[in-house]
Amino acid sequence: MSRGNWSEQDFAGLPSLSVAAHELKSPITLMRQLALALQGGTLSVAETQEYSARLVLMADKSLTLARDLSQVANLQPALFPLEPTNPLAICRSLHSSVSPMAKLYGREVIWPKNRTVELVSANGRLLRSVVSNFIDNALKYSQDDLPIRVGVTRRRGVVRIGVRDFGPRITQREYRRLTDEMERLKTVKTRPESSGLGVYIAAQFARAMGARIGLIRHRDGVTFYIDLAASGQLSLL
Repeated sequence: MSRGNWSEQDFAGLPSLSVAAHELKSPITLMRQLALALQGGTLSVAETQEYSARLVLMADKSLTLARDLSQVANLQPALFPLEPTNPLAICRSLHSSVSPMAKLYGREVIWPKNRTVELVSANGRLLRSVVSNFIDNALKYSQDDLPIRVGVTRRRGVVRIGVRDFGPRITQREYRRLTDEMERLKTVKTRPESSGLGVYIAAQFARAMGARIGLIRHRDGVTFYIDLAASGQLSLL
């Protein structure tokens, strides 16, 4: 099992327009295909409902990406103040929005079972986006018959939220190339065909909160995580 940590210097600057365009191309293409199918008028009632729901999901995903990119360009402390935040509540708030997308991908997401957890110093909106981006990445790559696991753990004053996928195995050579790109070339590709934009956004949001994201390589997938400073207060759900 290998680990990689990335500092704010690894993610300096904004992503290129080509990277953003690459990430938006797929959902826009799918939306066009769904819209054309709906326009054709040959779908059954059930198919029409399914296609309409998928169209809304993909549109919401594109709008979220556009919103996140605009926030990355304007991460002023006054706009995103830090406050004691419950990591479990963040995960719980994601459940309703993640479930439809998980169903679309045919995936199962297992959420933390903790009953109590220390609060962290964070901005709820940014932290929610970080975890959401990790889950979105996992939905794309995890195997159909294996779940995606979201966990919250604490160690030495740090609270970690991790998202574990069981996607295609990353070889040691691929992993070294990935971390080399992170450290030397300042890119953030997480899989060979991925632009890595979601992880880039997560890194920028983490930096704004004084937190850090990282990666653990497993034999059967990866875990992306964010480490946040514990506030010392215990929250009861």
